[in-house]
Amino acid sequence: MIAYYAKRSGGETFDRFTRPVSSGMWIDGNNLKIDELDDVVKHYELEQNIVYDVRDRQELSRVEYAEGDAYVFLRIPWLAKSGHVNSAPLLAITRKHQFLTLGFHDTVSPESVARTALTGKVRYTSGDLLLGVIATCVAQYQELLKHTERSINDTASRLKSHEVTNHDFVHFVVVEDNLTTYRMNLSGILSVVQRLKEARGEKLHIDQEALDDVSLQIQQLLVAVESYRGRVDSVRNAYSTIANNTLNQRVKTLTVLTILIALPNVFYGMYGMNVILPFENEWWAYPAVVGFTVILILVVYLIAKRSKML
Repeated sequence: MIAYYAKRSGGETFDRFTRPVSSGMWIDGNNLKIDELDDVVKHYELEQNIVYDVRDRQELSRVEYAEGDAYVFLRIPWLAKSGHVNSAPLLAITRKHQFLTLGFHDTVSPESVARTALTGKVRYTSGDLLLGVIATCVAQYQELLKHTERSINDTASRLKSHEVTNHDFVHFVVVEDNLTTYRMNLSGILSVVQRLKEARGEKLHIDQEALDDVSLQIQQLLVAVESYRGRVDSVRNAYSTIANNTLNQRVKTLTVLTILIALPNVFYGMYGMNVILPFENEWWAYPAVVGFTVILILVVYLIAKRSKML
């Protein structure tokens, strides 16, 4: 779907138009189809070989220049129902009087872009809109990273209240996959920002101080990703240690119980044989055997208790 937006002053929101205007227009290709992408490429005379890379779901973030236009590939994230964080390529194209965003998934909303780098500006260049899209994309990763942090904290807190299950270990695999996605995509966006900084925004007219702020924010998020990865390792090691300790305790308990059950059978089996046995004709033989086995069981139990096997 193709949408047309324009924003004339800092106090106004983006207005949506049914048809493109001559200049200052944001053309947003949201959830595009192949034929719609073909129409955009032909109508705006875009570099076909570069634009068609957006169809590749694995396309990484990068910057390319062609005929004075900048083609910036980013990766937009979202949280799937399975708990995995997925991402898809988003292509932002800056031209002298136009700005385009193209993607086969949800792109970014004008409201979210307006809340970032555009606040307070009266006029917006294509470079300003590009900076707003990059900042919005980074903000989405930040929100998802907060969700992952809450998930790690919840899992760590449940460690005190329930036993380790296979679901817990599967959950950690999902969390680690998400952290890997964060690190890969944020690193790619950081390289894009550094590439734009190296160009010093001369053609794009991007505020260098704003680029530095976005770069710093991405670096902070990457540090947070590594920190959360370390926490996941710590919690998983704690899970493994608790599971091993619980197994050892149960094996010790079962061993002691087996000994306590086996001891009486030794004497009961002995006095159940059809051979001549000591005291077999005495009236106190049965109470003596039972009493001796009870005392022996208590002694073994106390020894096990003192040895912390129970």
